Amino acid sequence: MDTELQFDQVQQPAPAACSTCQSALRGSYFQAGGHILCESCAANVRNAFQDKSGGFGRVMKAIGLGIGGGLAGGAVYTAVLALAQINAALITILIGWLVGKGVSKGCGGRGGVGYQILAVLITYLTIGLSVTLSEVLTSDVAHGSILEAVFICIVGAFFGPVLMGMSSILGAVITFFGLLRSWQLNKAVQIQITGPHALAPVATPAAVNVPPLDSNPVYPQSA
Repeated sequence: MDTELQFDQVQQPAPAACSTCQSALRGSYFQAGGHILCESCAANVRNAFQDKSGGFGRVMKAIGLGIGGGLAGGAVYTAVLALAQINAALITILIGWLVGKGVSKGCGGRGGVGYQILAVLITYLTIGLSVTLSEVLTSDVAHGSILEAVFICIVGAFFGPVLMGMSSILGAVITFFGLLRSWQLNKAVQIQITGPHALAPVATPAAVNVPPLDSNPVYPQSA
């Protein structure tokens, strides 16, 4: 074999890519929340969380989606209370999760104390309304005046969780966790973007020449 082995053609590793758009990074990159971003995506993230315009629209969307989540969870809670005749307080945690997710999606994931209060308020009223509505549906009130039933449900939405908590300590504790869940899902998001950071150049290994192998090797004779 007189062919000389060459290692001068070394394949370069693929350049790092943006975590969001998957485009190859050129020259520099940005970091945000442990993610690698290109300049364009870093600008988009910065604008999304620092732009104060459209606040009213986000609040209205958060209210709408939060109420929607509350109605979905409240319907399940009301059905269990009215049909099964059991106080499945664990469902209040589901209500808190649905409301919290709805509010978070409506505000674009920004979070903050205002959205946390909104989520807790919707969750609280949903629980109170569900408890009261189940009582109305299983009592003589359902066969009476509609206005009377509506009035009782409105009042019960504000006082229902309190009355339920007074009658059951365990129910009060579980309801508290439901409210806490909606609060936690809307914590303020702090985005810190650093950069630009220069990409480290990729070093190319030097060529390594391996001496040719002798085609007629001479082996020592054994004694």
